[in-house]
Amino acid sequence: MMLQMLGTACLLATPLAYGQPSVSPVTVPVELLKKHVYFLASDSLKGRETGTQGQRDAAIYCSRTFRQNRLSPFFMVDSGSASFRSTYPFVSTDVAMFGQRMPGQAGSRSALPTTITRFELTDPPRNHRDSMRVLYGQNVGGLLLGTDLKQQVVIISAHYDHLGRKGGQIFPGADDNGSGTASVLSIAATFDSLAQQGIRPRRSVLFLLFSGEEGGLIGSAYFTTHCPLLTDQIVCDLNVDMVGRVDDAHRKKPAYCYLISGERDGGLRKVVDRANKQSVNLELNFDYDTPTDPNQFYYRSDHYNFAKYGIPILFFMDGLHPDYHRPTDTADRINYEVLQQRATLVFQTAWLMANE
Repeated sequence: MMLQMLGTACLLATPLAYGQPSVSPVTVPVELLKKHVYFLASDSLKGRETGTQGQRDAAIYCSRTFRQNRLSPFFMVDSGSASFRSTYPFVSTDVAMFGQRMPGQAGSRSALPTTITRFELTDPPRNHRDSMRVLYGQNVGGLLLGTDLKQQVVIISAHYDHLGRKGGQIFPGADDNGSGTASVLSIAATFDSLAQQGIRPRRSVLFLLFSGEEGGLIGSAYFTTHCPLLTDQIVCDLNVDMVGRVDDAHRKKPAYCYLISGERDGGLRKVVDRANKQSVNLELNFDYDTPTDPNQFYYRSDHYNFAKYGIPILFFMDGLHPDYHRPTDTADRINYEVLQQRATLVFQTAWLMANE
């Protein structure tokens, strides 16, 4: 159904000349980033745990923002109508865990309570000692139609869920991943602003926001196994997960971004390097982009479900900080200047990928 949409809806668009104007001076608005982060990390959303009202309210907010930015709804619901949201069922299991350690923080205890919530799309566990529930998550998707290469799609993704409430405390998830979600929403607004000036990318751009990441990447797993696009239509996935903070190694030089592309980057390293040099000029750090890295970040965010199918990916992140997966990951601790630089880097990279 989406193939038909890409093939027909764009007939109304006026194709532009192949030589696109430079957008190197364009930046993602910092005021938008800040607005989105503060809403997503607010107490009213109660930590945005997948399957809760807080997550659903966040999905509504993201859908409305995509609509305001004149994106097309990406999904088709059972009634045959288009929707910004796609709902999927999953099994949530609260498993007793004792002495849990945070990934990537050897020797340190996490702030989480002694139960961890695991999500599964199928085959629910039957251990009577665990608490099992069938719940529903939602992915959010909006499409900006391209021009002469509209059948090809560049994806910009982030997960918008977080840990919810644990032990009576709200885990707001401002950096994880309010910052990435705010980036995707604000980048969509930046593309829309250009489109209103008659400047559209050649390829279509799909803005995707996943739930279920914290429970095992299940939102993106559902998307890639039910994807209405053909694999060879997807040019790449630019995934944004935690881009609003500065780690200890960069306190004196916060203008950096960690990147992970894996073995098959499809030329993305060269593209992001060029995008960086013509815009924000950050330190691009690939230290985590190695199979021997103990953190194994390559496998721990939604880009991995695209990489499994051979789709080139580029993962943007800020590293680890003491507030990771803690109630202290709040909106007032985000470095908004650095967040703007990283979001702009994602935008500039996406623009190049959508036009070359």
